[in-house]
Order: sequence, then structure tokens, then C-alpha cells
Amino acid sequence: MNLKNPLFSLLALTVLVSCASVSSSSAPQVAISEQTVGPIFIIQTSLPSGIQHEVIGQIKANARTGYDSVESLYPMLADEARKVGANAIVDVYGGRTVSAFSWSAPFTGGTAVRVEDMSLLSTLEGRFIE
Repeated sequence: MNLKNPLFSLLALTVLVSCASVSSSSAPQVAISEQTVGPIFIIQTSLPSGIQHEVIGQIKANARTGYDSVESLYPMLADEARKVGANAIVDVYGGRTVSAFSWSAPFTGGTAVRVEDMSLLSTLEGRFIE
């Protein structure tokens, strides 16, 4: 029996799976019925004191490969926020790090929050991610 082909296929699959970008959260995922639908507001600063919000937890996303911009991970960060019931991410940070398959893979993270009145965010210097 020739074991080279199945072993090579298994090795190739392992390498491909380990190259994917990943996201995570310090907060537990909420039930599907409680997950956020729609755009997520992302801002690199804290919210002004007049905007009522609830802190949900820390979220982050990183690429294990590639040299894209940090902003290229914002959709993944927004998806993670939706899973924990947030509609905004504040204090967003990002940078580059060495990973297994890249000398400069992007990473990003921030604090997931639920804002009571989303209309108040339109005057801030952030952006909405679909």
C-alpha cells in the first residue's frame, strides 16, 4: 500500500488550514437571535461620555499570512463583534507581527460595546463596516 499520497494530502491540508485568518473574543458568543445584524461602527478612540453604552468584552482578529493592511481585517473584527451582540468597537488598535507564514502579518483588536442610540455615532470620526 502506498502511504505517500494520503500523507502528502494530509500535510497539504494542515498547512492550508493553518494559514487562515482568525478572530477571537473574551466575551462568550450570544444566541443567534441576540447577535447583531447590520453595520458595526469602528473607532480608534473611546466614545464620548454622553453616549450611553455597555462594554461587552475584548475582541481581536489576525492574519496568519500575508501583508495586507490592518484595515483589511476590519470585516472579520466586525463579524466577531456581531457574534457577541455588539454594534460598535472602540479603542481599536492594530499593527504587524511575525507569524508562522509571514514576516509582517496584520493584527487588530478593540473593545466590543453595545451603543443604545446608534444615531449619535454619525458625528464621530469612525466608520461603519457592513
